[in-house]
Amino acid sequence: MDIEKHGHGRYAISSDYLVSLSEQAFERGMNVTSLLHNSGLETSVLLRQDVSIGHESFLTAIANFHSMDGNLWSALEGGRRMTLSKHGYLGYAAQHSRNLLEAADKLYRYVSTRVDFISLQRGGREDRAEVLILPRIEESPALRYICLCIMVCLETLGRQMMGSRAEQLASCITMKGPAPPTPAPPLPGNSRIVFDADRYSVSWPLEVVDFPLGSRDAELAKLADARCETALRRSLDSQTLTSRVLALLHRNTGELPSLDDIAARLNMSTATLQRRLKSEGASFQQLKDRFREDQARTLLASAMSIEQIADQLGYSDASNFAKAFKSWTGSSPSHYRQQLTRPEE
Repeated sequence: MDIEKHGHGRYAISSDYLVSLSEQAFERGMNVTSLLHNSGLETSVLLRQDVSIGHESFLTAIANFHSMDGNLWSALEGGRRMTLSKHGYLGYAAQHSRNLLEAADKLYRYVSTRVDFISLQRGGREDRAEVLILPRIEESPALRYICLCIMVCLETLGRQMMGSRAEQLASCITMKGPAPPTPAPPLPGNSRIVFDADRYSVSWPLEVVDFPLGSRDAELAKLADARCETALRRSLDSQTLTSRVLALLHRNTGELPSLDDIAARLNMSTATLQRRLKSEGASFQQLKDRFREDQARTLLASAMSIEQIADQLGYSDASNFAKAFKSWTGSSPSHYRQQLTRPEE
C-alpha cells in the first residue's frame, strides 16, 4: 500500500475499515476518543479519504473496542458490515467476476492493496472450495477478532454474489483458539464456525466455484481490474526490491515463478534484478527459500499431506522437500508437524 499512512506499524490497512469499526463502536455508546486511545491516531483520520492505518494502531483500536464490548461474536456483525462497496476497486473487481473462482483469484492477487498484514491463499482441501487467511503478524486476541471479521466478510460477499442460490448452502469457518463462552448467533444456511482449528479459513461446497455471477458487467470488471493493477504496481514500487520480490511470491497462486518471470513482472532484466538484490544483501534463491519456509510452516499446521505441500511449493517429490525443510529448520516436516500437535504439559 503506497497511500499516505497514519499511525504505527510496518504493515497497513485501508482507513475504510477503521471507519466501519468506529460506526460499530458508536452504536454501542463508545466514543472515538476511547476507540483510538493509545493508538497514535488523531480522531480527524476518520475524515480523511484514501489513507491507510498502520497495523499496530489498527490492532490497538480493535483491542480497545473488544475490551469495551467483550464479545468475539461482534466480529460477525463487523464482517457483515463490510459490503462490496467498502472494499474500493477490489470490491467491484470481485463483484463483476465471471464466477466465484475468478473472484477468489482477484482477492488473492489484490488483497494487499487494502490490507497487507494478511495474505489469502487457496486451501488444499479436495472436497471444499477453501480460502486460507495467513497472518503476517503475531497471534493476539485482536488478530483473532480481525480474522473472524474477514472470514465472515468473505462468506457474506460470497452469498451476496450468488444471490438466492446460496440460501441453503452451508459454509464453514475455522478459527484458531477457543470458542467464546456464549453460543454463536444464528448463521445462514446451516453454516458453522469451528474453533480450536489449525488454521483460519472459510470454505464452501465445491460446486459453488463455477456458479456464474449474473450481475457481471464486463466493462466495469475491466475498469476495476485495471485500477486494482495500478494500485498493486504503486504498492510494489514503494517497497524495497527484496520486499517486492517476496510480495510477488506471496501473491502467486500457481507454480512458483522463475527468476526470469519475476524480472519480467518488475520490468527489468534478469541481470539487473540479480545485481539490485545483491546490493540489498539478498539473492532470488534466498528469497524463494524464505518464502517456501514460511509457506511450509503454515501448511504443515493444516490438514494437507506432506506430498501435497511439496507439490504446492514446487518440489519434485516429498523427499526433496523434506531435505530442504530440514536445512532451514533442523527438523523434518513430519517431526515439525508432531511438535505442533503435541499437547502442552
